[in-house]
This record gives sequence, C-alpha cells and structure tokens, in this order.
Amino acid sequence: PMLNPQLTIVEVLGLAIVQEITAYKRYQLFAGRVKNPLVKERFHSLANEEKAHREILYTMLQKLTNEDKPPLPRSAPRLDEDKELSTSLKEILELAISKEQEAKAFYEDAALLARDNSGRQLLEYLATFEEGHERTLQAELDSLTKYPRWFDMDGPDIMLVGH
Repeated sequence: PMLNPQLTIVEVLGLAIVQEITAYKRYQLFAGRVKNPLVKERFHSLANEEKAHREILYTMLQKLTNEDKPPLPRSAPRLDEDKELSTSLKEILELAISKEQEAKAFYEDAALLARDNSGRQLLEYLATFEEGHERTLQAELDSLTKYPRWFDMDGPDIMLVGH
C-alpha cells in the first residue's frame, strides 16, 4: 500500500480532499486548452465530479472532527500550470490518466485503513469512480491517436468524426 498505515482516517480524508481539489483545478485547466466543445465539456464534467467528491469527503471529515471547518493538510501537490499548459494534448491526457491511477490506488489503500463499513464503502466507491475517469481519459487519448485534429475541431465537422 502507498499510504502510511499510521495515518488516521482524518489525515487520510484531508489528503484525499487536497487530491480532489488538485484534480478539479487540473481538469479546469485542460478544458481551457481544447477547442473541441465535446472534449471541453468532458473535462468540465470530470472537474465537477472531482468537486462533488471533495464535498462528500469534506462532509465526512466534518462529521468525524465535529468541526465546522476542519483544517486541511498543507501538502497540496503544486499544479505546475506553465508546464501543464505547454505540454502536448497527448502528454496532458497521459498525465491525467496516471493521476487517476494514483487516485484509484490511494482510495483502495485508504479503504483498507477505514475502521468502519460506511467509510470503507465510500472510499471503495471513490476508487471505482476514479477508475471510470481513467477509462474516459483513455478513450479521449485513443481518439486523439486515431484523429489527431479531434481536439482542435470546433465546427460542424465534429459530427463527421463519429466519436
């Protein structure tokens, strides 16, 4: 497992929330990179799902700590916007896929640390969700490979590609 088993569930939730915030920002950034409205919408949709996950986790953290605004860890991975904006779309998708794989592994490990059934089920559910994100991104990467102009399309010819 990649998670330190000495972490408390409160610490795990804090790390998970930071991870979801970073994923949200990353997908918003990616959405701004592409012209194709279908792909743009896909990235916005992924961002919104990450935002919803953050809210679920934060509610869980509030219940556990009995605090209105429990503090989050400062160990947020810095989003290197310059680097992420200068890389190719292929590299962006590959990065996003690897981040989703990391998130899935994180939630699977966290589920093993959970002391109660509902916490374990929520973390397993989130792992499954991240796996779905990975599949969505892989489909976009496959489209990019087959149709290199796909991400730059923004006119009526989008429908001709048959995504």
